[in-house]
Amino acid sequence: MKDGEILSELALPVCGLLSEKSIEENGLALKAVRKSLVDLGYVHNNPIMSVGTLGLPVSPALKLTDRGLVDVKKGEIVPLIVSEKRNK
Repeated sequence: MKDGEILSELALPVCGLLSEKSIEENGLALKAVRKSLVDLGYVHNNPIMSVGTLGLPVSPALKLTDRGLVDVKKGEIVPLIVSEKRNK
């Protein structure tokens, strides 16, 4: 997303894991998602794999779930907005 607009997506409507579209359609969608990540400044040798596990709440780290951003180790929801503390 950029400025509230979805730039690209790969829909996975079957349990959030699978698509019913053809491999060709999914390949084009995946290519568009990869391009969007790079265009937005995301630097990684494999951008798709690096963001592909964000939605798996069983992996020990910060994960995105239907309840928000979760610290899996602590079992706590993490605030998405951090207030800046200024030293004067």
